[in-house]
Amino acid sequence: MIHLENVSKIYTNGVHALKNVNIDIEEGEFVYIIGPTGSGKSTFIKLLDGEEIPDTGTVLVADINVGKLKHSKVPYYRRNIGVVFQDFRLLPNLTIFENIAFALEVLGTDRIEVRKRVREVLTLVQLDEKAKAFPRELSGGQQQRATIGRAIVNKPKVLIADEPTGNLDPAMSKEVIDLLEAINKEEGTTILMVTHDKALVDLHKKRTIALDQGFVVADIMKGGYIKHD
Repeated sequence: MIHLENVSKIYTNGVHALKNVNIDIEEGEFVYIIGPTGSGKSTFIKLLDGEEIPDTGTVLVADINVGKLKHSKVPYYRRNIGVVFQDFRLLPNLTIFENIAFALEVLGTDRIEVRKRVREVLTLVQLDEKAKAFPRELSGGQQQRATIGRAIVNKPKVLIADEPTGNLDPAMSKEVIDLLEAINKEEGTTILMVTHDKALVDLHKKRTIALDQGFVVADIMKGGYIKHD
């Protein structure tokens, strides 16, 4: 599903964000991406969603060479990618139903199909009873679940969760992880979760890729052993 081969990225200010990175992630995997500030995590995400292109190497997502995409094709490519951030970015004047539906409406999806899919997603993220509520009426954990719902409503092949628990307490953080696990299982979505939360990583053990100073310094499988090429 995701293949990075000999990928390097240097910014114009001289920062060498990624250095000869090689990563393979299979369809349906759930993977943590960890590392200190400046390790290359943000650049890794930007390469996957087409915001940046590699200086050297190849980035393939769902058999699409992201670095070779024409600028006009990037928005269409991004329909394959769902992204969730720690700040919820919900539209404050729309209900939760409308927030989730909006992601389909901008694609011109049939109204009947929109309503059907939004109801499915509301059930999955356990917000059926909050469909008519506005974001300000929800707890932080509920808002993050709504954000995740919006990110998956168009059935992306890959969901990138960028510090999704950064603003949440431990109990709400566990709710979010449980939800991501359910999406991974029930929808078959490949999930990459960028996090600093070592406690969550230790509690919910999964494949973990560690970056440091632009290098992949560890690739640890769920069982605790290091993955070798």
